[in-house]
Amino acid sequence: MTKAIQNVSLKKLKSIMLIDDNEVDNFINQKILESCGATNILTFESTTDALNYLKQTVEAPQLILLDRYLPIMNGFEFMDELEKLEIVKQPINVFILSASINPQDIKMALEKKCTGYIKKPLTTEKILKLLDTINNDKTKTSSTLKTN
Repeated sequence: MTKAIQNVSLKKLKSIMLIDDNEVDNFINQKILESCGATNILTFESTTDALNYLKQTVEAPQLILLDRYLPIMNGFEFMDELEKLEIVKQPINVFILSASINPQDIKMALEKKCTGYIKKPLTTEKILKLLDTINNDKTKTSSTLKTN
């Protein structure tokens, strides 16, 4: 791990939400986020459970890492439903975290007002780029996070 990567810190984020139907991916991603200083990580294996949580909470997570392909309601359908919630008045950075490199998926993520798109697997290097995107995204315009 390089010195720059060791300084990656998610401690400033009050909460992070992981939404992926793969329990192993959620576990690994949670451990990677914890290694970067994240402390309050909420994991969900379905978008409907995540939406139900968001409907009941008063404080939105500051970061959502959302899989593209999920059963019942996919990541883009989740974004449509998220837009309808009162909680979106709070700043939320949503990144699609997917194994797909389909250019149409990346385009759709930007159309759905995602902050960025990250190709799996999640790494500390990608978290560094994610934090840079969040810090430079003061106007909340969508941007693509280009990662390998």
